[in-house]
Amino acid sequence: MTMNTALLSPDTRMPRTGMLADWAVRGGLSLASWGMQRATRRNDRDRLVRRLEARAAAEAALAERDASYRSTTYGLM
Repeated sequence: MTMNTALLSPDTRMPRTGMLADWAVRGGLSLASWGMQRATRRNDRDRLVRRLEARAAAEAALAERDASYRSTTYGLM
């Protein structure tokens, strides 16, 4: 039995080897899937445009709020 087949096939003498290999393969596949999903999200132009618009709207709302605070507190000083 070679090293590659020993890691991928369960053996009666070393029963945990198959479980460990199974865990490693599943972990690698889920990590690759996560990476692909992340790359898709990062490269999605519509999503990026929506985020930029939301950020601009939030900045405008904060500026408006700050201006209203300044105008109400100006008379108190």
